[in-house]
Amino acid sequence: MTPVTRSFPYQSHAGSSFNHLVLAFCLCVLVVIGTHFLAIVFWQKGIANKIGVLLLVPVLTVTLLYFRHLIRGAVSSPEITLLVIFAFFSVLWSDFPRHSFERAVPLVVTTALGLMLASVMSLRGLLLFLATFYGIVILLAMAAIIALPQARGIPPWGNTWNGIFLHKNGLGTAGMFALLTCSYASGQFTGKLKTVFVATAILGLFLLIASESRSSQIIALFAVTALYVSKIMPRMETIWAIGYILFSMIFVGMVAFVLASTLAEPLFSLIGRKPTLSARIPIWELVWPNIMDRFWVGYGYAAHWYENASHLSMYSSKANLGFLPHYSHNGLLETFLNVGFVGISLLLLGLFRFFFSMFYGLRFIPDREPIVFVFILGMVFIFSNITESMVMERMSASWIFFVAYTTKMNLVAKALRASARANYAAAH
Repeated sequence: MTPVTRSFPYQSHAGSSFNHLVLAFCLCVLVVIGTHFLAIVFWQKGIANKIGVLLLVPVLTVTLLYFRHLIRGAVSSPEITLLVIFAFFSVLWSDFPRHSFERAVPLVVTTALGLMLASVMSLRGLLLFLATFYGIVILLAMAAIIALPQARGIPPWGNTWNGIFLHKNGLGTAGMFALLTCSYASGQFTGKLKTVFVATAILGLFLLIASESRSSQIIALFAVTALYVSKIMPRMETIWAIGYILFSMIFVGMVAFVLASTLAEPLFSLIGRKPTLSARIPIWELVWPNIMDRFWVGYGYAAHWYENASHLSMYSSKANLGFLPHYSHNGLLETFLNVGFVGISLLLLGLFRFFFSMFYGLRFIPDREPIVFVFILGMVFIFSNITESMVMERMSASWIFFVAYTTKMNLVAKALRASARANYAAAH
């Protein structure tokens, strides 16, 4: 077995069945806490939050049950681990300590689950786990849209579908990941399973379009195109990955240039949008001075957007937004606000380790398809955080799975290096 396919060590059938039951339980719980399923179904945020917090108890229990896997995952992604620990201890300097503590605890528990899942499953198994998760989410979203009025539009977004999420962008993100992961899974099977994953991928595409989430649609187009290009460049995956990163940097730079020019207004009018990116740019301009005020360690986890914070009322009136923002709509800015430059440094180091592990795997593993797909997922996560904020998002499937597949890639690279050292020692 290669590090890509290696999973649990040999064990009895009973033990293997138990592990499968645990993973099935984790999948079910993730569907509930990783989306806004409870808030949409009960349509009462208070009850939904209480049930969500209660579900953290079995999540913590399962994670501690596989404590050795948790430690193995945490050691393999030390930067992400330290980032979350730092966010938890930001309670000590938070402007609103209780608020930060209540939100940091779910962050720690769900991140620990992601670290544990990375160690428990093989890379292929983890990717199929993701596909199954997003397949279920898309089916539930479609069922909610059919059955529940609140799933077919929440003000101020009119009649734009949101499914089992509180925002159309949530449905767009889920549709995008369902399209990608289920398309990948369909290539791993034949017969009925292949048909199921193809059908859910098509449903994901439909809901991605119906969500009218422009950012998710553009990112999905880039990701699908990149996957197609990778398939017509066999044995050139490393060159393809470097080219994709460079092209992405150039594209983002070009978009930034257009937004700062007089071309922005007519170009964005073609897609029915304003060059403010749905008021995101004014929000970024507002939060930046506050970032500089707490540059090194931030305001404490989730403290900057506490409803009683004095600067929030100023945000709406100063920029004429017409609404009160509750987050910055950018992953880097949000991380700055939560944990400052220290947290940003840990995040960037974690991303560097992930990409190093990915390129290391492309060099030494013959079966590169799952590594290529993980690379695409990583790039999608980075792109998504340009206009949304998923970094250290508590009780969020996007963050949990980001932790899981980046940690898995680090574990694969670590196993490859250990194998190389053992082979070298045996030869000498």
